[in-house]
Amino acid sequence: MLALMTPHLRRAKLIEYCDAIASLPEGAPVDVVLSSHGGCIDTAYVLARALGRRGTPTAVFVPLCAKSAATVVALVADELVLGPLGELGPIDAQFDRKRQADFSSRCSELAFLKALEQTGESAVDLFEESMTRILKRSGMTPFDGATKAADLVGELMGRLYGQVDPVRLAEATRALEAGAELAERVMRRYRPELPTERARAALAKLVYGYPNHGFPLDLEEIADLELPARAPQGAEAEAIDRMARVLVPLEEEIEIIDTFVPVPAMRERTEQVVGLSVDASPVIPLVS
Repeated sequence: MLALMTPHLRRAKLIEYCDAIASLPEGAPVDVVLSSHGGCIDTAYVLARALGRRGTPTAVFVPLCAKSAATVVALVADELVLGPLGELGPIDAQFDRKRQADFSSRCSELAFLKALEQTGESAVDLFEESMTRILKRSGMTPFDGATKAADLVGELMGRLYGQVDPVRLAEATRALEAGAELAERVMRRYRPELPTERARAALAKLVYGYPNHGFPLDLEEIADLELPARAPQGAEAEAIDRMARVLVPLEEEIEIIDTFVPVPAMRERTEQVVGLSVDASPVIPLVS
């Protein structure tokens, strides 16, 4: 079993991640317990590729969350298992937006495209409404009314479009495309059994189709995407539940990157990472 539990996938930890994967028994199926809010999508792709290149069945268990870039890792799974609290997440790229007092806030690159899209829709709606009112109140011909409405909307919306930075818009577009392309390669190369059109539709939804970056993709939502996933069964259910109970209060602090760890050592490792005693049910392995 590979335990990959980290708040964020970081490029600086790439060697440690890959060494853990390389230490797995060659030719044997692997179970991955994955818990992360995301991080570097390039790193996520390398992890998914390392698992896919093994050429053995890979089961990914998600006790709590595998969001954003971590969802790309989950896509390599031949068998995806989500606990009752398990969630994947959209894979739209993020950037740091500076605010007052010089601190940053994470924001989706998709916000730029959505803002442009909504501005265009507002322009069309405003044109139609303006033309209708002009024709109703002035008695102009349709051509003259449309010309007058176009001049009015152009004056108003031109000021908004004038604030769009084309370079920043291109950066946002390229960042989103990069995430989509990496995820597409994971599915095409390591999940060839999935129909191509279904995979493309799912990826388009994952990148562009959700209202915010934290949108919960649970079992039902994944089923709507027509991607295979299941709930834990039998002894898996108890293991996943115990892991989730430990992770809920500690998910922003706990970092475990290792192959199979016995229960006492796992408990000790958790206490060392967070600097406190864990009184909740211990994490137990899915396989021995």
